[in-house]
Formats: sequence, C-alpha cells, structure tokens
Amino acid sequence: MKKSYDIIILGAGAAGCAAARAVAIRHPTASVALIEEGGRGQPPSMAQVPMLQPFLPSLPKMKPFLRQIKAVGAEKNLAGRELVYTRGRGLGGSTLLNDMRYMRGSRADMEAWGDPQWTFDHLLPIYKSLENNNRESAVHGDGGPLPVRDAQRSNVDSSMNVRFFEACEAAGLNPCEDFNSGDVSGYSACQSVLQRGMRTDVFGSLLEAGRHLTPNLTVHTGLRAQRLQFEGGSTRVTGVELQGKDGKSEVSAKEVILCLGAIDSPALLLRSGVGPTGTVLPLPGVGQNLIQGNVVDLVFRVKNAAGVYSKSFSVRNARYMFQQWREYREDRTGVFSSFVEGMAVVPGVVEGDVSIVMHRTPHVGHHCWQPVDGFTFRITHHYPRGRGAVVVDETGETRVKGNFFEEKADVEAMDQGIQWGGLLVSKTLRSVRYQDHTGEFVGPFCSYDPLVIHPHGGLHTQEDTALFLSTSAVPSDDIFGTCALGEVVDSRLQVKGLSGVRVADQSIVPQPTTAASAVIGSCIGTRVAELI
Repeated sequence: MKKSYDIIILGAGAAGCAAARAVAIRHPTASVALIEEGGRGQPPSMAQVPMLQPFLPSLPKMKPFLRQIKAVGAEKNLAGRELVYTRGRGLGGSTLLNDMRYMRGSRADMEAWGDPQWTFDHLLPIYKSLENNNRESAVHGDGGPLPVRDAQRSNVDSSMNVRFFEACEAAGLNPCEDFNSGDVSGYSACQSVLQRGMRTDVFGSLLEAGRHLTPNLTVHTGLRAQRLQFEGGSTRVTGVELQGKDGKSEVSAKEVILCLGAIDSPALLLRSGVGPTGTVLPLPGVGQNLIQGNVVDLVFRVKNAAGVYSKSFSVRNARYMFQQWREYREDRTGVFSSFVEGMAVVPGVVEGDVSIVMHRTPHVGHHCWQPVDGFTFRITHHYPRGRGAVVVDETGETRVKGNFFEEKADVEAMDQGIQWGGLLVSKTLRSVRYQDHTGEFVGPFCSYDPLVIHPHGGLHTQEDTALFLSTSAVPSDDIFGTCALGEVVDSRLQVKGLSGVRVADQSIVPQPTTAASAVIGSCIGTRVAELI
C-alpha cells in the first residue's frame, strides 16, 4: 500500500462506493484510495435471493460479512433488551444484507434540513445519474450504474397484493404515483435495487463494471480506520491510522472523506478526539441526534387460501416452497424474487409518519417454520421524536444508545400504524369490489377471515401496544443524523472546525426521513465529488 494519496475514502458501503466512483471520475489526475475494513470475498449465493433477506444475519457463511455493534446497555422501554446492531462488512457494506428498498425520501424531508444547497431539486439530478431504472419518468434516469426495478408484475398482481391495494383505497388512502417523486403519501408498489430477481452487487455496479473509468482509484480491504491523524497540534487532518492483520499502518492524504455510516463515521471522529468532550476539537453534535425508527410485524393467518401464494417456510409446505424455488431458479420469478412489493405510507401522529409493507408470506421474523397460510404487515415508524447517540467506551469500542420510546409520541405513532393495519384487514371496511353472502359490502380481506397470530390475542389499548412494542419492536436498519448537516458538517460536508476531512454518508441527514439509508447515502457520496 502506498504511504500517500491525494484523497482517501473510508468505507465501501453504498456511500463510499458512490463517492469513490464520482471522485475518481471528476478528479482524474488525483490518486484516490477506497479503504474498507472487510475483505474482498463474495457472500454466499443465498444472500442474493430477495425473500431470504430476514435470514441472512443467522447464516453461518454470512458471519465474515457482518459487523455487530453492542448497545450501551439495556433499553428500558424494550423490556430490558440489550440490542445488537448488525451492519454489513465488505465491499458493498450493509447493501450485502439490507432489504433493497429504493426510497429517496420526500421533498418535505429535505426542506426540513434547512439548507438551500441540499434540497430535493438539488439532489434529483444526482439520483437520476445513478439509476438504471426501468420506469420511464421525468424523475428517473436510465443511464446510470445502479439497477433499480419495479417488482415483477406477476408479484404485484398477486391476490394478496391486489387486496392490500384495494383495502388501502377503501380506507381512504390515495394511490401514490411514485414514492420517489417527492411525495410519499399513499399506497403503491415499491421499487428495489435488484437485477433479474437478485440482490444487486453495489460495489460491482458502481465500481467494478466501470473500472476503465477510474484508473486512478485503488481499493484496499482488511484495514480498519482507527483514528485520524493531525498536523502538529493543529486541527488539520493529514491522514489516517489503520489497523490490519499485519498491525498498524499510517497513510497520508490531502483530503479524507468519511463514508463509514451513521455509526462508524461519528465513532471515528470520537476516537480521534473530535466530539462533545473532544481533546482535539470540542464539537457537541458528533454522535448525537441519532435518528432511528422502529419496526414491528403483525402476522395474520388466513383461511380459504387455496391457490394463494401466502405460505410460511415450513416442512408441511415443502411442496409449495420447492415449486416456488424451482420457478425462481429457472426464471427468477415467484415469491423468492422480491422482498418488498406493496407499501402504504399512512398518517401517524403527523402525515406520512408510518409505513406498512405487505409481505405475502407470514415468515417475516415470526412463525417462520410453522405451517401457516397468511401474510405479514411490517409497520415502520420513520419520524421518531426521540433521539439516540453513538459513543465510544473507555476501551475504544463503539456503542449505541437508542433511547427508544422515550417520547410518548413515538408509542402513539406506532399505535396509529398498528390501527391502520387492523383497519386494512377489517370486515367492516367497505369496498365496492367485495360483498359477503348477504350482498353487504365488506373489506377485501374478508373472505380470507384473517386472524392476527402475532401478537397473540391482538391489541386492544395503547397500553397493550406499549407492552407489545417493548417485547417485539426492533430498530430500523436506517440510521441517520449523527454527523448532522449544520451541526457537525457545513454545506460542503467539511467537518466544522477541522480542515482536510469531510463526512459524505447518511450520518449527515439532520432530520427524520422515509429514505432508505443506502439510497440517500449513495446520493450524498456522489455529491461530495463536486464539493472538493
């Protein structure tokens, strides 16, 4: 490894890969290094199968591609659970195991950032330049490196999804033309970062496929960034100290760009003496303002489901699952070919507070091996009022404090989302397309007689909801805010009070958003090239 580069980019997740591509292309005479803690190996082939996404953290062969970060301690509002945050490690980062949703966030989300240089309209051309999208639209592009796809029509038009959409309509929700157009309210089919029914290799798409465009870029793996180096006693960053299997090393650069994500980017600054009690630079916002929603699953059992593709992963359903697997292997279609299809963004405490994703199998996190015919509603809160923090303990290890449900409004928002889920399956929901044997209009799911089996016995009061959330809610994989724009970095992504270092990933997002962290991270990573 060279001892010096013009520009060093730390982290090869979506943001880092996008930054490396954009920086190397825009600055062809600069020597650029992309440095990643994980190795160069490829995850097991099962990791490419969309429907298997929930099982990836438990696969033994995925262990080398995972980084687990412990919480500071027990979360008092999560029944004393001590959470573990699982992130991706390797070329592609957390895109090796995320749910592949393609969500940019709304126009209103970005207006809330309060920076005229960071608006939806400013970022739209970057999003379009990154996309190879099969949807013809003024807000999408088709010449970029990242494949973005609609869910296959045969999946979207399945009986379960059709009834989900019709239930949304009967409940008074409006159809959303495109969740990525700037307005996310309503219901629609989702797009995902997929290609031919398989998880996209983000590193391959952004960098490997265009290696001829970036001859000035060198990729190094197996090296963990320990701390930033400073010039003398100044606040000018001159390089980074790395830890690899052969010990410590140092590499210098004119510019260091942090793309380590919303946990590790602030952690590196904290280990380097930059933070609320920093010895190099006191900077109060570093590691603070951690924005992370929470997720809970409602699992329903259905009756009268002959011919409906809604079965759990069970030995008693082995014939059905084998048929679906064979279809996937031969044609890349069927239930294995997508994870997120139908979604509704509904009002919680505020407009667009909560999303409900329809999963056509009841296996998502619960009852996965029981022979159940049914489906799952995944409820996600996108706009939490509570805030967590990233800290570094006395041993130098990174820890996360979630502070979940510290704000009553966050319980209320999830309660609203769960009530929406109950409304969508309700018999009393009046749809002009469905009638019972008496001729009375009923809800689209009525003929399936859905019964909630998780939580067992259902929920009747907000106190029931709070108890259910305490035992079953899990953190969203999308984390933001810990190097917030305006608080930690300026409009050009430079860390305030320092020179020679920028942060260019989802940690700069200062306010809650419906965006997927990998999607908005790749946009931010791309934009840093024009700011250097």
